[in-house]
Amino acid sequence: MKRVSIYLKGDTGTLADRIITNWMLTIRDTNPAILEMFRDRDLPPYRDLLPWSGEFAGKHLVSAHALYRLTGHQALYESAIAFLDELIGLQGEDGYLGCYREACRLTGAFSQDPSATGQTWDAWSHSHILYGLYLWYRETLDGRYWQAILRAADLFMRLFYNGKRLVSIGNSEMNLAPLHIFAILYRETGDRKFLDFAMEIVQDLAHEEAGNYINHSIRGLEYYQCPKPRWESLHIVMGIAELYACTGEVKYLDVARHIFFSILKTDVHNTGAFSTDEQAIGHPFRNAAIETCCVIAYNALACQLLALTPEVRIADFLELSLYNAVMGAFSPSGRWSTYSTPMDGEKCANYHSIVFQSRPGSPDLNCCSVHAPRGIGMLGEWMLLEHEDVVMINFFENLEAEFASGLRIVVSGDYPVRNHVTIRIHSPGSQKIAIRMPHWSPRTKAALNGTDLATSPGTWLVLDRSWNGDAMDIEFDFAARFLDGDQAYKGMKSLYIGPILYGFDVSENPSFNMDALPGIPLSDVETASPRRKPDGRILLPLDCGITLKDFCHLGQSGCRYRTWLRFDG
Repeated sequence: MKRVSIYLKGDTGTLADRIITNWMLTIRDTNPAILEMFRDRDLPPYRDLLPWSGEFAGKHLVSAHALYRLTGHQALYESAIAFLDELIGLQGEDGYLGCYREACRLTGAFSQDPSATGQTWDAWSHSHILYGLYLWYRETLDGRYWQAILRAADLFMRLFYNGKRLVSIGNSEMNLAPLHIFAILYRETGDRKFLDFAMEIVQDLAHEEAGNYINHSIRGLEYYQCPKPRWESLHIVMGIAELYACTGEVKYLDVARHIFFSILKTDVHNTGAFSTDEQAIGHPFRNAAIETCCVIAYNALACQLLALTPEVRIADFLELSLYNAVMGAFSPSGRWSTYSTPMDGEKCANYHSIVFQSRPGSPDLNCCSVHAPRGIGMLGEWMLLEHEDVVMINFFENLEAEFASGLRIVVSGDYPVRNHVTIRIHSPGSQKIAIRMPHWSPRTKAALNGTDLATSPGTWLVLDRSWNGDAMDIEFDFAARFLDGDQAYKGMKSLYIGPILYGFDVSENPSFNMDALPGIPLSDVETASPRRKPDGRILLPLDCGITLKDFCHLGQSGCRYRTWLRFDG
């Protein structure tokens, strides 16, 4: 069943529109090197590129597709098509879609020195570009995009596993990422050569240069205990999950799920963000860099697994991460996002934090600036999830959605500020609907046309019937919840109401010294109610005089903030 239209009326839709208008539609003009680096790759003097410079175009295409699928924004569609057409026109005659000179293509060498291999992430960059081309091919059915993918895949198959292995070009936690697109190619075509190539990459994963993720997971080790527990390898893990999708071999699904839940158990911060200094370390209580790219990669794996094996706890995680880590990484203007969105600290634009990635012609380009919009766009993958014959409702902001079958879903209320939502459903015939009952809401109340229904936290409320504008009224449990800190945050807590993490920042509390905050009375929290301001901020005024604020808007003025606080009583 295909969703043919969707209208997001809440804060998430507003932010998505601003990102499209103020960043996505401007990127080709304001940062022309995003494509020019491909055009002049063989012309000396060669550009001073980063190892991953070629990824920017691919990540932009993936983000653009996610946002288009979420919003249906026509100008974004037209911009993406123009970008795609220009990009495929820059593909080499041999199928190459990278940004280095001919002598360096897929060798791991920079153009300035073809002999110094093991330095660039050229195969990694191809994986992002080819995945972006694939998504847009599926969207448009334009055969030119498909042929561009096949030409690049043929180049890989000519260069590797005919005596030279992909692992030999170095940086394997990045450069083995093409596993993902080759598994997709096998699923799409059934051509064994693509699966054979993917299985050669699987063999490379066990190399000492690589992360050995499959064998370590089968042994039950946590992800942080792998040889290379960096975030980039999650794109390889998505390739492992895709092997299950294309072969049905459960081992690959088990490995991908093991890695996802291992990270969820050990390395997801209170904001719903993965990574500490760009990798897993075994706990989430160090206030170090929490890179936006890491958040996006982990959430993409979550979306993939949710589609393969729908579980409420995966959807719960995606909601927590969206409202806090993902939306909190953006300026409310949508113009810029962060490289790191710390639990305590300041929110800085990525082009300030990682200015070393700026180059002539691409002052705003870096790994996170092109990747972050995907985090918002991925909402379209899980908000109304279609699994077999079931439509699973996971998102409760105001929205209207219509499907090709005639099914129509309208959600209203003021979620996530208020706990009551109404879902009205119309269908031309019988339709099975499943509504997420979050783990964090132990006492959810639900009624169909005024008749109470039994609910259980962490499950789907499933109804199979004909719908004629029937109303589902749901009241979530918005009692305050606390997460206990440890290590550097021992004795402190993080506060949640619904899916929102609340914290302290200087702009809302000019009369308090953040470095000498008194303990907050628990009784104040228990009687407080969130309030929405006209600019979207969600405030939690307390009787003690402190006003807490939703994480998305914490530090938006550039002031310092905290999410780990002391509570008394």
